[in-house]
Amino acid sequence: MNRKFITIKTEKQFTPLNDIIADFIKDEKGDGMVNIFTSHTTCAIKIIENEILLLADINNYLDETFPMDKKYMHDRIEIRDVPINERVNGYSHMRQLFFSTAENIPVKDGKLLLGKWQTVFLIEFDPIRDREVILTYVN
Repeated sequence: MNRKFITIKTEKQFTPLNDIIADFIKDEKGDGMVNIFTSHTTCAIKIIENEILLLADINNYLDETFPMDKKYMHDRIEIRDVPINERVNGYSHMRQLFFSTAENIPVKDGKLLLGKWQTVFLIEFDPIRDREVILTYVN
């Protein structure tokens, strides 16, 4: 088993990870599996097509379904046991409910066995910040 921790500054909502993952597994031989995991509750890992209009459709759907300006119970900082400067981000948690924190991808001789149009993304639901991604390879 091989593991690597990576910090990614999410400067946009969709950050492609294929190149980072490919670099991590490039020297592996034979059959294996790579797992991409994030330990955060307001971002996700998802395999989707890297097509700008699809990404816009996803963002529009999330904006309509979980608008930022809606009142969420999570945002009632005054009744929660959290620091006073806690982020007001109920919408981010709600959006993340419909995505995963991890993806598994088969590997053959150091190559990801993704489909032609598949891209692994780190999807950010909260403002720009540093995110930890854990890559684990098992053969």
